[in-house]
Amino acid sequence: MVASMTDGALGRVLLTLRGVQWILGTKGDPYALLLRAAGDDRAELGRSVRARGSLYWSSAEAWVTADRAVVSAALADRRLTPRPPGTARGEPHGDPAGEPAPWDVPTLREALPLAELPAALDREEYERLRRWADPVLGERALRPWHAAAVRAYRSRASAVGERFDLLDDLVRPATVEAARTLLGLPEHRAARFAELSAQLGGVLDATLCPPRLETARRYRAALPEFHALLAETIAAADTPSALGTRGTPGGHALAGRLTTLPAPDGRAAPADALTVCALLALVGVDVATTLIADATALLLDHPDQWKALRKDPDLAPAVVAETLRYAPPVRLHRLYARQDLELAGTPVAAGEEVVLLIEAAHRDPRHHRDPDRFDIHRTAHDRHPLPDDGHLGGLVGPVARLAAEAALRALAADLPELVRTGEMVRRLRSPITGGVLRFPAARPGNVRSSSATRTL
Repeated sequence: MVASMTDGALGRVLLTLRGVQWILGTKGDPYALLLRAAGDDRAELGRSVRARGSLYWSSAEAWVTADRAVVSAALADRRLTPRPPGTARGEPHGDPAGEPAPWDVPTLREALPLAELPAALDREEYERLRRWADPVLGERALRPWHAAAVRAYRSRASAVGERFDLLDDLVRPATVEAARTLLGLPEHRAARFAELSAQLGGVLDATLCPPRLETARRYRAALPEFHALLAETIAAADTPSALGTRGTPGGHALAGRLTTLPAPDGRAAPADALTVCALLALVGVDVATTLIADATALLLDHPDQWKALRKDPDLAPAVVAETLRYAPPVRLHRLYARQDLELAGTPVAAGEEVVLLIEAAHRDPRHHRDPDRFDIHRTAHDRHPLPDDGHLGGLVGPVARLAAEAALRALAADLPELVRTGEMVRRLRSPITGGVLRFPAARPGNVRSSSATRTL
């Protein structure tokens, strides 16, 4: 099977696919340029896409839109789903007949299936899981955990020195610890959970952009172990002794609470619990980390708004909401037509891919006032967020938002004089998340700062 190809074969396929994406970008196609990480001007990308029409066919073989109305219509269209055609839950991608012929180039999902990452389920599956998990995963249910998350960020913030890296020394370790607490992993597993989380950074982007061979090897080794660690936690939670402690103070461990939820459709709760926990651990940590980094950078670039948050920490939800509009940590969604359909007056054939540029849609001047201005004082009507049901955002979103609110409260309280001391560096070829790698910072007010951002 393609999924079992040797490292050498995998390396050749990944290199070929990277080369193809690079060549496509030479034609000036804005979506192809996004895939090859050419340029950091995200607002200009959206303008370039909209200039090609409400829906255009990219040389990267996908329909692409940055039109707010079309994106909203596509998200509501039940004929479009995140699951690629010809795949089934729990089955690896690839040709069961064996290795491809020498002249065939497998798709990325065939060469690097990442079977343990539930990032491309059917929309009905995401909707069902969200409804099922809502009693313990809705924002109201998560409020008790939010206090624990604030403590995790404040503990890290109080421990940093005069100069530090905001990502490595504060945001990522605190987010990982908050996620571990939420999921209910025992303390003796904390170090390994953090190690695996670091090894799997950027894994969502690897579903769209071919990673380097060493990164692909790391993902292939770490994903099964990470999945097993989560399954072990769920199994341990589903025991009589664990059941007896779920109602105690601080007993907000998600793994245990999920296993108590009824399954009206007859599906096994442990399997659903594992899917939800895997999404939160594999995608949620990266999404929350990027959201916090971008929110902080934007506040530091707008000193009046940073001052407003320091004066009133209850503005944290507004900061998060505006960051989700201006620089969302999931920039795009990929959907596939289950049947022939028409979108924005354009025929879309069954099996074709439709890419929704969420970030660009949130900056569509026809639907948002002064869209390229970051303003935490916008009204909710002016932000008009896109729906997050029917894709992974419905499950990951509430946790990421609360984690970001907790982090911003901690930064405002414990690092009020925070400044940047160098370029904020993003992960190379991360078109989905735009993941941040480095954020050099300092706490004294007299250190010279920098607002530049660089991509590696």
